[in-house]
Amino acid sequence: MKRKLNASGYSSAAVWENLDKNRPIYSLSTELIPQYEWVDGKPTKKVDAYKAGFTQEGVEYFQVKFAKKVELPKYMSVVSFDNITAYETRYDVYFKADDVKEVK
Repeated sequence: MKRKLNASGYSSAAVWENLDKNRPIYSLSTELIPQYEWVDGKPTKKVDAYKAGFTQEGVEYFQVKFAKKVELPKYMSVVSFDNITAYETRYDVYFKADDVKEVK
């Protein structure tokens, strides 16, 4: 996801500068994407984190990183996140959260 530059580290404020609080967020991933740890510029077999894809009307596809394996809601479910934060750098935005849950 590409957005405006605001190099202040991970923050919850950066999330809502890039997403709309009043619009639903939809889950697009059906499986988590493992992120492997790198050592000396090479990937190892150790899983460091997981990512999944989401979207919102008016916003391009974006991924959220999770430190632990989470249970993904079904495809196109409306979701909410626990402790979501974002980091903006060089016009890119990186999101991370503790968990994702389907909004009922």
